[in-house]
Formats: sequence, structure tokens, C-alpha cells
Amino acid sequence: MKLLQIALIIIAVIALAVGDVFLKKAALETSLWRALKSPWMMGAIALYLYQIVFVTYFFIIGWDLSVVGTLQAAFYGLIVILAGIFYFEETLAPMQMLGIILAFSGVVLISAH
Repeated sequence: MKLLQIALIIIAVIALAVGDVFLKKAALETSLWRALKSPWMMGAIALYLYQIVFVTYFFIIGWDLSVVGTLQAAFYGLIVILAGIFYFEETLAPMQMLGIILAFSGVVLISAH
């Protein structure tokens, strides 16, 4: 996989992950209705749509689902883990950290030709 392809996947994944961060911010409202009307929710929806269009394009030009999906999952995991730790002050157990390391090792192996 070329560096440009990986960069484009990362951009799409950033949109998805930031959309999820926005969704969590919207969920901090006092009710579901307020969360649905929140500007954070609107931002999340916009980013989700952007990601859908981007990934659809990847498949139209012939990229493999197995590689795109695996790269998306790994980069998504990294972004939301970092957001959880640094933005929402969440913590990880040692076993969770090991799982993250193993997941990224798998991505390296899958992406290599």
C-alpha cells in the first residue's frame, strides 16, 4: 500500500474519530433531545457523512476491503484512545495497552506486501 493511500485512509478515519468525540460531547447534554439538537451532534453527522463519501470512493477505485477496513480500525482505535485519555481523562489497564500494541502489530503485518 502506498503512502498516499495510507494518508487518505487516515484523513477519513480522523473524520470518523473526531465525529465520535463530537458525539460524546453531545451526549453530555441533560437529555437525548438536547443532545440531538446540539452543535456537537451536527458536527458529528457532517464528519460521518464525509467519511462515508471518502471510503465509498476508495472502494470505487478498487481498494481492497480487507486492507482499508483493517487500517481504518487500527487508526480509529489510536485516535479515540488518545482522545479518551487526553480529552476525557480516561485510563487504560495494562491488558488494554497490550491489546493496542498487538492490534497495531497486526496492521503492520496486514499492510505489508
